[in-house]
Amino acid sequence: MSHYQSSKQQDYLDFLKFCMAPEGDPVPACAGRIVWKQLLEFAMKQAVVGIFWQGFQRLGRLSANKPTGDDVMAWLAVASSIARQNRKVNRAAVKVTRGFQKQGFDACILKGQGNAGLYPHAELRTPGDVDVYVHPHKDGASWKNDEEDMRKIIAFCKSFDASAKATYHHVDIPSVDGVSVEVHYRLTWVNAPGNNARLQRALSELMDGEAGVRSVSLQDGVGEIWVPGFEVNVIFLLGHLFNHLLHEGVGLRQLIDYYYLLKSHVCSEDERARLSSMISQCGLKNASRAVSWMMVSVLGLSEKYLITAADERYGRQMLREMLAGGNFGKYDERMLSGASSSKLMANIQRFVRDARMMAYYPSECLWEPWFRLWHWKWRIKHNKGVCVTNGCLGDVVKQE
Repeated sequence: MSHYQSSKQQDYLDFLKFCMAPEGDPVPACAGRIVWKQLLEFAMKQAVVGIFWQGFQRLGRLSANKPTGDDVMAWLAVASSIARQNRKVNRAAVKVTRGFQKQGFDACILKGQGNAGLYPHAELRTPGDVDVYVHPHKDGASWKNDEEDMRKIIAFCKSFDASAKATYHHVDIPSVDGVSVEVHYRLTWVNAPGNNARLQRALSELMDGEAGVRSVSLQDGVGEIWVPGFEVNVIFLLGHLFNHLLHEGVGLRQLIDYYYLLKSHVCSEDERARLSSMISQCGLKNASRAVSWMMVSVLGLSEKYLITAADERYGRQMLREMLAGGNFGKYDERMLSGASSSKLMANIQRFVRDARMMAYYPSECLWEPWFRLWHWKWRIKHNKGVCVTNGCLGDVVKQE
């Protein structure tokens, strides 16, 4: 056990592995010393209460340290809240999909509600906002967005929210039924220009493949949505996880998303070789090796599901960051005072984070300040003016 990792945290991780294991597995010894209220706090910071709840419900065999009635009620309250929120976000995802389709866009739901379908209990995945990848519909056209397509998407979003601010890969729009919505014209990105160009090309090619997108039915008969296929998500979710690791923080929820993705399909040797090559070409090799180590060592995934080999050094570093920061790094006590409220302090914090990551991901860290400067100019260029189009997504979804 690393000196960066407490015995309490190790107990939590051991119990997490039990929660994700088959129901017949024995309750681990750590359950005899866990304080269930403290575990709930940890699970909430990592946004994985539902995953722990799966194992929490199997503690009837404990001879000592059984959860009290108050413990059970506290856990049940959070788990029930997650299920209710999932129903709300599912309805919003369907409304957003139909709204864009009625306005002449193809729409594919990313991350969240698409990932939840891979879980054994989709209602227990802690949901976030709705991320949707959109593309102006053209007969026989692909899912690729060129510069003109991107401008059309930004103009459409600004047509019903003049304050909407476009960034390199997405633009926020007003919430739908109280659920925040991010509209993507790119799936994700990395800082190094060469790696980013290859990443954009790889994701576009995979999206256009035969299994680039697929239709899934959401719970309770809410409706169907399109989600990325397996190979798209192998690259996209890894890039998304890596992006959060470098820029703000990443938690166990994103790792567990990737766990269930990998577990959904055993790659052939040809598939594994092709995906591994893409991962390397896009500058994601070391991140993938870190994730592979955690898949096996932390979550207990069989090695047959891995795309790339595991690396303990990179894996432990990523695990330290996850444990220190929690979901999206919100609980990182290493943050500089005032970093969240001051632009200057926020930029200084980014340099501090780059310095901490430099030994592991030097190329991305060295390019990060330059990407930030380029991105500032990009935002000025692409946030000028408002182009009004016919119709409004907000009006459409209200009619659903």
